[in-house]
Amino acid sequence: MDRNVWIRFIGESINGIAFMMLLPFLALYLKDRVDHVWEVGIVMGVSPLASVIGTMIGGRLADIYGRKPLMVGSMAGNAVVMLGFVWLDDFWSFVILSLFLGFFNSLFHPAASAMVADVTAPDKRTEAFGLLRMGHNIGAAIGPLLGASVVIFSKSVIFMISAASMFFYALIVMIWIKESLPKKEKSRSVEKKEEEKLPSPFQIILRDKLLFVFIITGVVISMSFTQTEGMLPLHFDQTLPNLTDAQNPYTYMLAFNGLLVVLFQFPISRWAGNRAIGRVMLYGCVLFSFGLLAVGWLPQAFYALNTNYLTLLLVFLVIYGIYTLGEMLMSPVQMTFVANLAPENLRGTYMGAAGLQWILGGVTGPLIGGILLEYGLGNILFTILGIGCVIAGIVYLSLDRWVENRQKTETKLQAEISAAK
Repeated sequence: MDRNVWIRFIGESINGIAFMMLLPFLALYLKDRVDHVWEVGIVMGVSPLASVIGTMIGGRLADIYGRKPLMVGSMAGNAVVMLGFVWLDDFWSFVILSLFLGFFNSLFHPAASAMVADVTAPDKRTEAFGLLRMGHNIGAAIGPLLGASVVIFSKSVIFMISAASMFFYALIVMIWIKESLPKKEKSRSVEKKEEEKLPSPFQIILRDKLLFVFIITGVVISMSFTQTEGMLPLHFDQTLPNLTDAQNPYTYMLAFNGLLVVLFQFPISRWAGNRAIGRVMLYGCVLFSFGLLAVGWLPQAFYALNTNYLTLLLVFLVIYGIYTLGEMLMSPVQMTFVANLAPENLRGTYMGAAGLQWILGGVTGPLIGGILLEYGLGNILFTILGIGCVIAGIVYLSLDRWVENRQKTETKLQAEISAAK
């Protein structure tokens, strides 16, 4: 792997520990400071709305000015936002902070993903994206357990630690990451004209129908992630009222998820890199769906049967292990699909456009989840998402075949042009 990838791996690990200290308790932290559960859904749902602006300009700016400036600025901005959650303490302040959080996040990811694609050969991209997920999940394995210890004293300390880690990550990128924007020999005037011609993510989506279908299909996957990463602790809080915040199984499930990714993501990504992308995504979606259905319905059954805590926790860990396997199969391959689909000069823009699936799902997921959880209908929520993920997997399988046919057509056309010359 290129040096940039390894440096990002280290940064993702450090940042992941701090952020994942916060994640299991974010919804519970907000619930204690607002009047209704649906307000928690609004706070968590508005973040992706601001991502629309960041995605529209972030990928394009990364293709014009480089990957590094966008990565540094976005991480520094996120650090300031984290401190805002400590300083401010009302619903509307949380809404504004969430908007800024979504904006800065959306600037980072297209630039960072494009950088990985720049420095990695096509046949190694799934491994590279898998390595970065492993780094993030080192944080997921350690962070929640540290958070469970710190939260006993103060939830605010977790925000401060997250802010410090993001500033540190920004410094790592600033000092050690090398700019990877592909350079071409051309005059300043020609360069300026080409920059002006670069299409926006919306133009890319309208122009590339395969990318459009990929994004629409990915919305249900995104909605599922927003529920398991944000609203699932509230579902457990409602369906298992006999447990304290420290006993909420989500904390331990999240740590187990991170541990599994650390141990198995890289070999799974290597295995997946040699197989058809569509088929791998289908397998991932089916396993993902099973996990969603199980966490939706089992808590009520366990509470009704008065299941002891250790048995309950072990069963949820097994279920989340299956869910995590689906996640490990699906996530890096999705990024590879977009990287392979994108022309070299538009990688940042394509990554930004693909990020719209996370924006759409990130907005609708918490809002719908907040409303259904307000009425205690978490099982219905996770059932709908589970069925949707299976359908998404079938569409991904078809998409891969369409891409293969398009590539064959383009190769044949290029051969005919070469023969004519």
